[in-house]
Amino acid sequence: MFRGKRETGVDYFDDVLGETGGIHDGRGLDDFEGVKERIVADGLQLQMKCRLCGKAHNVVLEWEELFVVGSNTPGAPPLLPARWQYSENNQDAYTSLQCSRCHGAGLAPHVTPEEARKLVNQGLSRGLVNPQAVNAWKQRVAMARGG
Repeated sequence: MFRGKRETGVDYFDDVLGETGGIHDGRGLDDFEGVKERIVADGLQLQMKCRLCGKAHNVVLEWEELFVVGSNTPGAPPLLPARWQYSENNQDAYTSLQCSRCHGAGLAPHVTPEEARKLVNQGLSRGLVNPQAVNAWKQRVAMARGG
């Protein structure tokens, strides 16, 4: 292990994260778990394998689900879509889905609020997300938060 002088205030991961975006962005997650992402009309399509038996699945995280996850901010209790959970350890939301082969909960895609916002904005810019739907989702989120 390198034990040289450490410079105060320097982010030693800055160059790596700047190139890759970290594990949740770009090829990092693909390489780690073999997950392939594609934006489709219904949301984010994930090609992933069951962690328990290895069967390949196509999972779609719908636009509204991504919007709800993206509406979360630090310091506020997380608001989650139906059947989603929040991971304090990872600071992200995930849904646990059952595999059609082994019937175990071996599919658990995780999404950070930042990732979700980025994806919804990409969907909007590509014309896949209806701006009127976003306004309706905003109202539902506001009502769920008591506003």
